[in-house]
Amino acid sequence: MNQKSAGACVVFDMDGVIVDSEPLWARARKDLVREAGGRWIAEAETAMMGISSDRWSAYMRDRLGLEHLTPAQIRDEVLARMVELYGAQVPLLPGAREAVEGTARRWRLGIASGSDRVLLDTVLSVTGLADRFAATVSGEEVAAGKPDPLIYQQVCRRLGADPRACLAIEDSDSGIESALAAGMTVVAVPRPGFEPDPDVLSRADAVLPDLTRLDADLVETLLAAPQNPRASR
Repeated sequence: MNQKSAGACVVFDMDGVIVDSEPLWARARKDLVREAGGRWIAEAETAMMGISSDRWSAYMRDRLGLEHLTPAQIRDEVLARMVELYGAQVPLLPGAREAVEGTARRWRLGIASGSDRVLLDTVLSVTGLADRFAATVSGEEVAAGKPDPLIYQQVCRRLGADPRACLAIEDSDSGIESALAAGMTVVAVPRPGFEPDPDVLSRADAVLPDLTRLDADLVETLLAAPQNPRASR
């Protein structure tokens, strides 16, 4: 069966799945905190993983000593730094390009990214992957970010697909919970040092060490399997 005509789609998260963005986010945020006279705390990097810009900018204001800046000012400054960093190099994770190109041959693809539109478009443009994705949704385009299911529901709507017939690829607690809440099959690809909570990870339908292990046969098998009984849909 041609899966592109069967209604099943594959939706990727971007940060931590396709792009090794966490070192860049940490650099951009730490530099701003230092230059603006704030204070960095050890748990900040993990706390801001996979959440929308309105949430992490408020976190930086409230927890990192940037009370003299508004969340909008923090967001704009960090995003400007990220665009500059991506302009120099977009660090794709191992197997990311091959996974995207391989799945694109058999399924329509989407991206559900908590990043803002400017970063999503910059990454896809610089890497040359833009034409592989039939629909993309950024965190600023939905009323509630991950772990709310809205972003996955929206990208599936743009793909013309039922989320229950689609597969999501995620790395974080909030991303896995978002995709599960939308009713999707979920492949978790945890980042070393930033592993999701074990209880959340146990609800994924498959866990891979990296995207080099993701191939079309695995995706087809997961999409054809009964829903993971451990996951609440």
